[in-house]
Amino acid sequence: MTQDTELTKEYLDNFPCGVLLIDAAGKIMQANAALETMLGLSSEQLSGHDQNSLPFPAYRGLFKGKGLIHLMGPGVGKERWLQCTPGKAADPVVKYFQDVTEQVQLSEQNQQLRRQVEELTVSDELTGLANQRAFNRALTAQVTRSRRYQNPLSLLLVELLDEQQDDGRPVDQGVLTASRYLRDRLRWVDVIARWDHNHFLVILPETDARAALDLIHKIQSGFAEPEVAADQPVLQLRFGHSSWQKGDDEKKLMDRAAAALNSEQQDQPAAASS
Repeated sequence: MTQDTELTKEYLDNFPCGVLLIDAAGKIMQANAALETMLGLSSEQLSGHDQNSLPFPAYRGLFKGKGLIHLMGPGVGKERWLQCTPGKAADPVVKYFQDVTEQVQLSEQNQQLRRQVEELTVSDELTGLANQRAFNRALTAQVTRSRRYQNPLSLLLVELLDEQQDDGRPVDQGVLTASRYLRDRLRWVDVIARWDHNHFLVILPETDARAALDLIHKIQSGFAEPEVAADQPVLQLRFGHSSWQKGDDEKKLMDRAAAALNSEQQDQPAAASS
């Protein structure tokens, strides 16, 4: 080993990040001490090998371009992620590596926790009503119960419209007014959920079609009363209804309720032009 080679090795071994030297033929010339620690391999085990001849297949990612390299597989002592930054074009090629395993693992753990929190979240942020996830679970449970015991079950799709809005979509205060009104007029066993900005879904266990239609009439009549409509005189509720029939699943119930709501919309008289 020449004096220059010794100086180069000493310099590289004192370098804080991993360094890999690759010659013009694509063969590894040297790895510094930091990279040896990251890989659990010595420079001698790597030297003289190119991407195809390297006896450690899991480490062939060292020859890839810049970016994140995932080292995992047979022969890897510990699963690792390395961030590779190639040096400027030169002969030999210099590649710098930083071990970002801890950061990547923390990021994955945070993503997993976020997914878990989302799975546990069952209420709508604005209204406090059940959200879509909670509604789907509740509807599945009720449909299963009706299939098993032939119990009556009804579903309401409620649309809230604001006549003062160009697109008919109410502002948040109108949504809150409607959500509180609906919640106050339903039983504790009923499930009410906010489906999207201006639609609600209501599950009515032990409720047949006649009882559901009677409830719709009462809700619509009450919502138009002066004491309710005083703050929001331009709000309107429309309903689509379906009741469980033998052979129904959740989708069929939802589809029929949506079809009924669409039918009611088409039956509404057109607004008179000024």
